[in-house]
Amino acid sequence: MQRITRDEHATPHGLDALKDKIALILKHFPPSVASVYAIPRIGSGDVVEWWTELGGQPTRFHDLNEDQQAALLERYRQRQETLGLLADELVTRGQPEQAASLRTLIGAPDLNNLYSINGDPVVVRWGLQAQPAVATPAPAPVAAPVVVRRPRRLWPWWLLALLLLLGLLLWALWHWRLPPMNLLPGQSNPVCRASTPQGSELPPEFVVILDTSGSMNLNINATKDDEDWYFKSRPQPEDNDPRTVKIFAPQTRLDVAKTALTGIINNLHPDIDTRLMTFAGCFRQPDHGVFSAAQRPQLIAGIQGLNANEGTPLASSLKKAARQVNGRDRDAVIVMFVDGDDGCNENVCKVAQRIAVEQPRLRVNVVNIGDSSLSNCIAENTGGSIYSSRNASDLANALKHATQAVSECE
Repeated sequence: MQRITRDEHATPHGLDALKDKIALILKHFPPSVASVYAIPRIGSGDVVEWWTELGGQPTRFHDLNEDQQAALLERYRQRQETLGLLADELVTRGQPEQAASLRTLIGAPDLNNLYSINGDPVVVRWGLQAQPAVATPAPAPVAAPVVVRRPRRLWPWWLLALLLLLGLLLWALWHWRLPPMNLLPGQSNPVCRASTPQGSELPPEFVVILDTSGSMNLNINATKDDEDWYFKSRPQPEDNDPRTVKIFAPQTRLDVAKTALTGIINNLHPDIDTRLMTFAGCFRQPDHGVFSAAQRPQLIAGIQGLNANEGTPLASSLKKAARQVNGRDRDAVIVMFVDGDDGCNENVCKVAQRIAVEQPRLRVNVVNIGDSSLSNCIAENTGGSIYSSRNASDLANALKHATQAVSECE
């Protein structure tokens, strides 16, 4: 834990209420959401200090370049939308007071009080800046703290209403299932184990989403420029074009994924069952079923026979995978092995935000083998981790970390 700044002009009155708001966020969300708000403490000399559990060097917003500022504000906006969803959910649960408390945190940030720590937004003075010299007696300097403020940027918070519509869509999709597909011919779909004896803790549910979109046929060293050149050029480059030959040469992204996944599956805890889902274009995400420890050889053989083709339905596959696990009364882990952003015109970040509200015990880890970081919001919103590498050995280590919760479960 580290201190960001000391605020000699702030009054310590009301700090407990601020801490209660942070505790409310932590009750429903992973720490990544609550970390937006620095933790107030009373330091030496009764001076208010602002602390954070994030590691890294705090950098003021105005010291960032334009791209860094834009990225920081976008991440702040995503966290704010998540709070709005929670406030709406608390109202439906009959907790309007807590919802109203959260809504006081929603709004554009004071850029003079906004920091970046490794790209994550952190706001200081967030509960006290609306308390200039009031009726509480205080020394003269407190009456007019010298703080340079820039005009606030108002954001279209009415967009939260659209997220409510997304919630209705998710409710409707809950009752819809694609028929399960057999990974191997002649093999019946495995069924999840019955629960363990009453009173004992169930092991985490585990789902692997393996990207089998067409871009997984690219060489492991192919870049985003290579990918855009091939898939967006019109007419499409010829197969004998030297650049085409190079970017489709072995070892492909899918080759590396198969090798890495095989090693991970062999090391899973024996109490963990594995559900495998893949892509088959924007409208189908095959669910190959749940495989017990005894069925892992069949699972591995099936993975080795997979081919890559068509689009990248990240949002749809994440929604479908989330429907297959509990994530409320039982822990669940989803590992998404992907090489880019959603390619089917859906907003995967909003899907992840809804999951964080409805399934707080579901963590989604993202293993990104491509150059794009747009899908990282999935892990950020659900309290998961992000692993990125195009090196085969590094990728195996990344997957090992991404599945640690189901490799070492008790």
